[in-house]
Amino acid sequence: MSHLLSISIGPVQDFIAAARRTADLYAGSQILQKLSKAVAEYLHQNNAKLIFPADKDADGANKILAEVEGEPKALAEGAQKAAQEKLERLWQETVKELSAEHRSLINLERAREQLGSLLEFYAAWVPFDGSNYSGKRQAVERLLAGRKALRDFAPTWQNDDGVPKSPLDPSRAAVIDPRRWAEASVRLPDGSHRPLRIKPTEHLDAVSLLKRCYGVLNSDKVVDTRTIKVVDTRTMARRSWRPEAEPDERYGADDDHIPEPQPYFAILVADGDRMGELIGRQDDPDAHRALSKTLDGFAREAQKIVLKYRGFMVYSGGDDVLAFLPVNQAIACAQELSEAFRYQVRGTLSAGIAVVHYREPLSISLQNAREAEKAAKNGGRNALAVALHTRGGIPTTVVRRWDNLRWLELLESFAQGDLTQGLAYELRELGRAWQDGMNVAYLQAEAERILGRKERKNLRLPLFESRQDLLNYADQLVIARFLSGIKTDDNPEVSRA
Repeated sequence: MSHLLSISIGPVQDFIAAARRTADLYAGSQILQKLSKAVAEYLHQNNAKLIFPADKDADGANKILAEVEGEPKALAEGAQKAAQEKLERLWQETVKELSAEHRSLINLERAREQLGSLLEFYAAWVPFDGSNYSGKRQAVERLLAGRKALRDFAPTWQNDDGVPKSPLDPSRAAVIDPRRWAEASVRLPDGSHRPLRIKPTEHLDAVSLLKRCYGVLNSDKVVDTRTIKVVDTRTMARRSWRPEAEPDERYGADDDHIPEPQPYFAILVADGDRMGELIGRQDDPDAHRALSKTLDGFAREAQKIVLKYRGFMVYSGGDDVLAFLPVNQAIACAQELSEAFRYQVRGTLSAGIAVVHYREPLSISLQNAREAEKAAKNGGRNALAVALHTRGGIPTTVVRRWDNLRWLELLESFAQGDLTQGLAYELRELGRAWQDGMNVAYLQAEAERILGRKERKNLRLPLFESRQDLLNYADQLVIARFLSGIKTDDNPEVSRA
C-alpha cells in the first residue's frame, strides 16, 4: 500500500544561528544539509519516490515529502537512524583532523550524549492511492504539525555538575577546557594546519566544537568551478570600498587600536511569499516535483547572484536565502534575487537587509536581519525592508515594495555629492513638528524649501502623501548614507560609491 510520508529534520534556525564566527554559521547550515541529504538518500535507496525535494542531492530541504511503498513507520525509523549515523560520521571525520593531544582532551562520553540528543526528527504519513493529492498532502502536513507540537523533552544526563555551560548553547555543558586549546588546529588535506582560534572563555559543547572544526576545515567551497572562501564579517565590511578583499589579508588591528575604514556590512534574509498556497495548487506529485526542481534551480542561481555582488552565501535552499554582502551591493543584489525568483518560480519574494557593525555579536546581527525580513512580510509581502543598526543607536527601518524602492536613486545622489547628512535630519525634524491635520501641500513646499537651501540641484524630492511619508523618506536618506559606503575623515581615500 502506498503512503505519503512527510519528515521534518531539525533544529534549524537556532542550530544554524548558534555561532560566533561566519565559518561556524556556514558549518551549521552545511551539516544540516548533509543530514537532510542522508535521509533523502535512505528513502531513495528504499524505493521511495521523492517529491520534495525531487532530487536526493538537492540542497537545503530540511522537510522531505515522498511517496512510499510498504510500512511507513519502518521507513521513518530507518531514515532517522540514517541521519543519526551521518551526524556521528561527521563528528568522527572532523575530530580526527585534530592532533592526538587535543582529541584526548575531549570528554567523549559527554560528547556522545550531546550528539545523540541533538536531532529533532518528526514523521507523519497518510494512505495515498494516487487520487486527491492536494487533500492528502494537506492532511499529512497537518499530522506532522501536530506531531511537532507534541515535542519530546527527554532529560539528558551529561554528568556535568560544576562544568561550565556552552556560551553558544547553554543547555549543554562544555566538552573541552578552552584554556588548553589556545594552540589547537586542524590538519588540511594538503598537510598544512589551520588554527581553530578558540578563546579561553569558549567552553564549547560537542555540537559547537563540531561546527568550529568543520567550519575551519571547509572554509573554502566551490561555486561554478571557482573556489570561494568563507568570508568573515570584517572582510565583508571592507569589500564596500575594496571589492577584492579576501579573508587572508589583514587590515587594522584586532585590538581596535586602528579603526576599520568601513565597519558596516549587510545581512540579507529572503523568503518566498505564500509558498504554501503555491504548493497547494499542485494537483499531483509530478507537478509538485516540477516545482521542487524549479526551487532547487533558483537556489543554485541565487548562489551565483550573491557571488556576483562580492557577497557570501551562507544558506540557499528552495525559497530561503541567507547571505552576507558589502553594504553598497546589498540593494542591487536583493533586487536581482527578487527578479530571478519572479522569473523562475513565478512568485514574489520578501527580503530583509540589516546593516550591522562587523564587531556586533553574530547572533544579534542575524536576529536583526530576520526581524527585517518579518517587517517586509508584515508590510504586505513582495517588499524589501532595510534596517540600520548603528552601535548604540536606535534602529531605523524602511519597508518598500520592489516596484517603489527609491534606493538606487538615493545611492546615486550620494555618489554625485547631491546629498548631505544634514538634509535627512532637517526633513525628519520637519516631519516630527508637522501636525497631521495640516495641508500636505504646505508640507511638500517646506520640504522643497529646505532642499533648495542645501543647493542640491540634481536631487528631486518625491511627492509626499502624508507626514509619515516624509518621515519614511528622511529615514531612507539616513540609511542610504550607510548603504553607499561611509567616507570618514580618518580615511579620506575610502569611496562612498
